Amino acid sequence: GGGLGGGGGIGGGEGGGGGGGACGPQAERPAPAPPVTVLENGLKYLVAPVLGQKSGFYCDQRDNRAMLAELCAGRRLLDLYCYSGGFSLAAAAAGATSTHGVDSSAAAIGLAQSNAALNGFGSVCEFSQSDVPAFLKREGVAESFDVVVCDPPKLAPSVKDLRRAGRKYRQINSLAMSAVRPGGLLLSCTCSAAMTQSGGFLPMLHEAATAAGRSLTVLRTSGPACDHTLHPCCPESNYLTAVLVQVS
Repeated sequence: GGGLGGGGGIGGGEGGGGGGGACGPQAERPAPAPPVTVLENGLKYLVAPVLGQKSGFYCDQRDNRAMLAELCAGRRLLDLYCYSGGFSLAAAAAGATSTHGVDSSAAAIGLAQSNAALNGFGSVCEFSQSDVPAFLKREGVAESFDVVVCDPPKLAPSVKDLRRAGRKYRQINSLAMSAVRPGGLLLSCTCSAAMTQSGGFLPMLHEAATAAGRSLTVLRTSGPACDHTLHPCCPESNYLTAVLVQVS
């Protein structure tokens, strides 16, 4: 038959069970849809819903991007794990003198550069493909930025991963704090539900500060944008923590 279960229909694919042979040639898989343009707080972003990370755009950080942007006028921003450049573009639109986004993914850096050009910020927003810890250890990075964003991928998929993840969070945040000029700001985030629900994120930040020889003042703790609702019967949906600190 020619329906969904037929040899040449959607039932075929990488497994090869429905293609070739007596059922006829295997149907070609449709090409991925091209990126679409979305609007957030007056800025345009290219989004690849199928090929991109998560849904193609981190909508959950919308309010945190807007909050931090208000503090970036006349300042230099370092955007670690920048993906498509959300924090960088928001800061540039708010008057940041320069932004520098870092991500290990070439595809993410290409997307961020396209987004900067789309909004006319090509001369303000710079992006580097690099391992983040390696970038932070480069000569000239220490105490070079007024505002630093550290928003790594999920490091603790489950509770059993917390000890290992905690070490990584401490290392990354200690290096990130070293890049902040005295009196500057760090927005540190975790998207790991296990870390958020453990209550260990703030203590980890203080341990990272001690390792970096810095001291912190917590200015604000927040979560995802309000359209990411939390249901009492689903505690797993409490996953994102964003802590804004002043680094002395």
